[in-house]
Amino acid sequence: ATMTELGYVEGENITYIYHGILGGGSQANEAEIKSLMDHKVDLLLTLGNMPAHVAKKAVEGTDVSVVFAPVTDPVEEGLVESIRHPGGNLTGIQGIDPAPKALEWLLKLAPDTKLVYAPYHFADRIAPLSIQSLPDVAAQLWVELMLDEVSNEDQVLAAIKALPQDSAILFPISPSIDPSLDDILKLTIELDIPTGSTTNLAQDKFLFTHGIDLPQMGEQAAVLADKILKGAKPSDLPVETPEFILIINLRTAQAIGLEVPDEFLRQAQKIIR
Repeated sequence: ATMTELGYVEGENITYIYHGILGGGSQANEAEIKSLMDHKVDLLLTLGNMPAHVAKKAVEGTDVSVVFAPVTDPVEEGLVESIRHPGGNLTGIQGIDPAPKALEWLLKLAPDTKLVYAPYHFADRIAPLSIQSLPDVAAQLWVELMLDEVSNEDQVLAAIKALPQDSAILFPISPSIDPSLDDILKLTIELDIPTGSTTNLAQDKFLFTHGIDLPQMGEQAAVLADKILKGAKPSDLPVETPEFILIINLRTAQAIGLEVPDEFLRQAQKIIR
């Protein structure tokens, strides 16, 4: 929508090539980006760390630009030289760690919590980054943390069934778990377990989400793309920081017998009733 507002009309002054969400890890991303490069594209939009790395390698020595949205620690990952001066063919939106604040919100909304279970998939490159801050934050908040590296949905379901009373669950960024969320969250609601997420998926079942405002991030990416298509160099366009959104789901709160104080509802950008 933002590209349209900026004056782009598909088939007239812009062409979009999109083949859907990829599975299969880096090999699938490499094949897709090679296909896009064969189409002589002017700009690549990547989502997440792995596609950004594959795109960076593919555009080396070319005039093709890359906008990433988002990437965690783009400087540390070696994708840009610095936030203010990316210095190459890439710029975009950096992913700021939402986990510390999400853990705070989980304990605000479920103050009786004694243990927080956080599952993540071993195959997700971003997962270790998304849980990196949790042990220190949990210690500061005086709550026990159970990090669980899993390889399939059944392991998550079994672990949830074995959780003691006064447990809650925080789902860090781990895309390989996302396809199983419906089954997992159905079980947490049956067991009256509070759940929080650092991504905006499955908003209709999590008790709350604290994560990047994805529509707003899309607008930021569109503005960067517009500047590049009009002649700006990615190397000169600072990496941007996304805004965050708090979503509280009163339907889930009611289903698990949890009352959410009005003072917390007033701080939410979105309430699901």
